[in-house]
Amino acid sequence: MKIFKTVLVCLLLAATNAAFAHHSNTPYDMSKSLHATGMVKQASFKNPHSSLTLMIDDATGTKQVSFEGHSLATLRHYGLTPSMVKIGDTITISYAPRRDKDEGGIFLSVTTASGEMHDFSHLGYP
Repeated sequence: MKIFKTVLVCLLLAATNAAFAHHSNTPYDMSKSLHATGMVKQASFKNPHSSLTLMIDDATGTKQVSFEGHSLATLRHYGLTPSMVKIGDTITISYAPRRDKDEGGIFLSVTTASGEMHDFSHLGYP
């Protein structure tokens, strides 16, 4: 019985660490804030994370870039609802870029097609 309890505790602790790692901002360089404007290809506002995929034009053409964000509950709390960001809208975001130098990052603010800006940059970031 003692071995069973020890194994159970170890499994629970391992699962807890995985959950903390998953919700970490470690993949992003939170000391930088970049901006991007693009057409919304995909917008998924849900828990535990939201995501935006934008079609962004640059000197090399149009590229598809994905960004992670806060939960639906958090976004709503700060005034951004799913109906405010629609497929085909052109929006502007600020974001912390990925540390691995891949495209994208975690969005820190969203300016909707109507010009409404919603800032999330102060939420638990250093």
